[in-house]
Parts: sequence; structure tokens; C-alpha cells
Amino acid sequence: MKHQTCAACRFQRKKCTEDCLMAPYFPATRFQQFLNAHKLFGVGKITKTLNSVSPQQRSSAMYSVKAEAEYRARDPVGGCYNEIKSLLWKIRTTEDELQHVHSQLCMFRAGGENAMAHPLDGYVYNVVQDVEYDSQLHHQLQQNIVQERSLI
Repeated sequence: MKHQTCAACRFQRKKCTEDCLMAPYFPATRFQQFLNAHKLFGVGKITKTLNSVSPQQRSSAMYSVKAEAEYRARDPVGGCYNEIKSLLWKIRTTEDELQHVHSQLCMFRAGGENAMAHPLDGYVYNVVQDVEYDSQLHHQLQQNIVQERSLI
């Protein structure tokens, strides 16, 4: 059976051997994925990463390399940071909503005079706080970028 050239060897225009380090992670069908990883890290750093971890950890390491490269290809400025920020915002808003629902449930169970309060009371305020928090976070990130650029 003939061994097919992996995406990394194809890119480097070299013969792909049976023991090619990159072949399991960048098969010929994943050429664009390799290009994204190459653009972000380069072949040398990818190879160095593979050689620096144990064989049992290589799959996890390459999953991370490929994921970071894909996020950077989709969002050249924010990369995986914007995805993480988005997920953290979703977690925070969902936790706020859960807390509000829990407090409403406690009021209804207590049967007190506030038991018939409108279900969305207070929730709109939390959304406004989230927007203000995101605005402050964005402003702080912009300041950090300006400071980093001034150090270069």
C-alpha cells in the first residue's frame, strides 16, 4: 500500500516518510488546516512542540495548535481570545439569569406579598450592567494594546 504525502510534506515539497511526525495530524486532506497552523506557528515550532511532549500528549498538543490556528484564521485580530470572551459573557449572563430565576422561585414558594412580582423585575438592570461591564472591558483592552505598542 502506498503512503500518501501529508499536508506538511506537500507544502515543503519533500518526500513524506512512513515515520513522518506531522502525517497523523495533517493528512493530505487537511492542507488548509496545515496552512493556518504554519502561518501562525511555522513548521519549526510545530515540530519543536511535537518533540517536546511525550507521545501520549501529542494529540492534545496538536489539537491545541490546530484550534488556535483555526480561531486566528477566522478572527485575525482576536483569535481564540474573542471566543473565550464570548463564552465567558454567555456564562455570566446565564448565571445571572439563573440567580434571578432562583430568587423568583424562592419568592413564589414563600407566598409573601412579593410573590406576584413581575418575573422580569431586576433582570433588565442586569443586562444593562453587562453592557457597561463589556464597555469597560473593551476600554481596558484598548489601553493595554496601546501600552504594549508603546513598549515595542
